[in-house]
Amino acid sequence: MRHILPKRLLISLGCLTGLVFSPAGRAVPLGDPIMVNTGTAGSQASSLFAAGFNGEKLLIWRDGAANATYAQRIKSSGIPFLTKAQIQIPPTYAALSVDRAGNFVLAGQTGISGVVMAYDRNGNLLSSFNPTADSLNATASMDTDGNITVVYMYPNVFNVPRKLAIRRFNTGGIPVSPEIIVASGPVDTLSGPSSIATDNAGNIALTWTGQSSSSAPAYSMMQRFSRAGVALAPAPAVSHTSTGAHLAGSIAMEPGGKSVIIWTNAFPNESGYTYIVYARAFDANGNPTGSGSARVNQHLIDFYSEPTAAIAENGDFVVSWVAPKGVTGGDSSSTLAARQFHNDGTPVTNELRVDPPQTQPASSPRLAMDPVGNFAVAWTSNSAETGSDAMVRTFKMDTRPPITQLLNKQPAQGLAGDTDSWSYFRLTVPPGVRRLNIDMTGPAGGGEGDMYVRFGQLPSLTAWDQRPYVNGSNESIGISNPPPGDVYIAIHGRSAYSSVGLAAGYYYR
Repeated sequence: MRHILPKRLLISLGCLTGLVFSPAGRAVPLGDPIMVNTGTAGSQASSLFAAGFNGEKLLIWRDGAANATYAQRIKSSGIPFLTKAQIQIPPTYAALSVDRAGNFVLAGQTGISGVVMAYDRNGNLLSSFNPTADSLNATASMDTDGNITVVYMYPNVFNVPRKLAIRRFNTGGIPVSPEIIVASGPVDTLSGPSSIATDNAGNIALTWTGQSSSSAPAYSMMQRFSRAGVALAPAPAVSHTSTGAHLAGSIAMEPGGKSVIIWTNAFPNESGYTYIVYARAFDANGNPTGSGSARVNQHLIDFYSEPTAAIAENGDFVVSWVAPKGVTGGDSSSTLAARQFHNDGTPVTNELRVDPPQTQPASSPRLAMDPVGNFAVAWTSNSAETGSDAMVRTFKMDTRPPITQLLNKQPAQGLAGDTDSWSYFRLTVPPGVRRLNIDMTGPAGGGEGDMYVRFGQLPSLTAWDQRPYVNGSNESIGISNPPPGDVYIAIHGRSAYSSVGLAAGYYYR
């Protein structure tokens, strides 16, 4: 049930954290919203959404009419791949995680037991297992090496003290580390797990909700562990408490370890509650950035808004949620909003609208972003005429540098740059490629551009997968069996250069 807020409450709550006014929202859409369930009529729903490190996104969507669940890959351009894979019905309260190769894991709860389901890139079930025989709920994250870190609570017996634990498993469901107890306490003072993420090094970050007593305000806890399960720092309370209800937070982490945690506080009013979403960013060592938590939604909301977050390699992040009707260019229905932030939590933009105007409310937003800053929102679009559909729309962060898309074996010509300049290019490599060749050519005496190559992320002077590093602007790289997804090529001006050509081509044999 939605509540209408008294005007005086709107005024007072607007000053709770100091509303920040910033430039109008302008994240650039990479295209119109796309209906993922093309050719399937009605009763479709977006379920889970996540990004891999290679630029691809993975959408789990539900066909209610056929009682079937599908895994659909989305290219970094926002276009779905032609094929989809039917998978087993995920557990309830499920979370989704994807590794570098495209394997994925679903973790949640079936009945009163935590369950983990691991799949390969093509949607084939590798294993389905319980973290412990008496686990209650589960959340999981895939490492870059394909192993699965699972966080779970147990026992699944009511009114007894519970423990929150983490343990690593391989995709066959076999433990590859001992169990680590993260927290314990009475059932009414410990809840979760809320969210878990891992970085390239295998370090683990997780959040859960705690209370000092059953009558005390709730707050989000966050703790980091090495891949061996060793705590890297004590568990701090990352959210501020309030007189209202605290709704569990979630974490998003980029491959280098930077992260953002979001949560919702519900403030009571005369007719119900007002909901405000907050975010707090952390560096790769788990230290807070900025001056504290940032308020996300500028317009007050009188219902739980289903917030979701994603983060880029430089720590900039995006939050999306269901906004009230009539805001961000809205009409008579609820709308989906998003807002961009710098890595210190200061807003880049005001709220922007994600979905097009529609007469029925949108719901269940899910946000995913690759390390470079292409982000996509998946949601369920409801229509009185056609039922519901699974939709997705892709954007690019305003803080992302310009990137030129290369086509296979088609060179870009006439490239030039100043000393210490950077120019970025991207080629999307399909699965099954056996050879990738990248060639840069330049005239004698035309300066010196250095080529840097990195899979899934932008190269820099200190972060790259390949670089020839030879004199002049004639450089070549050959890579066998490249991973599928986006490969980024950068030309750095070691000195000013001109009349340079760049070509990248992939081969299946």
